[in-house]
Amino acid sequence: MKKSFLKIVLPAFAIIMAVGLAFATEEDNSTQTGYYDHPILGVQPIQTDCLVTGQVLCMEGQWQVFKDPELSIPLYIRE
Repeated sequence: MKKSFLKIVLPAFAIIMAVGLAFATEEDNSTQTGYYDHPILGVQPIQTDCLVTGQVLCMEGQWQVFKDPELSIPLYIRE
């Protein structure tokens, strides 16, 4: 009886753990579209992993990166 119990419970436990851990990742690890104001080309989109909160501004070259195309929400680098 002990062997049949383990044959049923162990795979079920493994499946439950796999599903639970699949949703345990942080959303902050994903990239998002940021925007910077190029003096010649205007507002340009860029893929970035910068955050909305922080202390050090996110930069693309010499230009500051923002969350929105209106350039009103600055992004910050991961620390």
